[in-house]
Amino acid sequence: MIRPTALSLPALALLLAAAAPGLYTPAPGSAERRAIVKVLHHGDDSPEARFTFDTFKVFHRGPRALAYVGGRGAVGAFEALLEQDAKGRWREVWGVSDGGSDSCEAGARHYAWAVRLIQGYGLAPDTLIPGLTRLARDLARQAKTEPDLQCVGDLEGGPEGPVEPDA
Repeated sequence: MIRPTALSLPALALLLAAAAPGLYTPAPGSAERRAIVKVLHHGDDSPEARFTFDTFKVFHRGPRALAYVGGRGAVGAFEALLEQDAKGRWREVWGVSDGGSDSCEAGARHYAWAVRLIQGYGLAPDTLIPGLTRLARDLARQAKTEPDLQCVGDLEGGPEGPVEPDA
């Protein structure tokens, strides 16, 4: 007789995250990847504007899609969320980068916004950005005790609107 083995909750969560249908990395040089990178470049094609990606994930939900990218560029480390509308246009809607810093309170709002956006696609936030929900909770806790403490990098988009609203 074969006995099923019980998986711990963290192991089960990792297994489900790895098997998220519709989550993939576009191939280097693909039209989809080039379109996303073009938005990140904000029109700058100079060699200094090159990126090294650590993470590049896309999730499609009907005619829309959500992409998460993280890596390094000329000005340091960054991470960003981009949305594709029903017409196929990408725009950056959320980002965090090295550089100056923002308060824990601003960070808590910013990361909570990302959690809600990803959930709106029917995807577990930590599947797209590992550790996101815990970071959002930690920032919310810090915001209550030290709201003016600067504990996150430069924040773009999110609850303040898209990075480039006219794009």
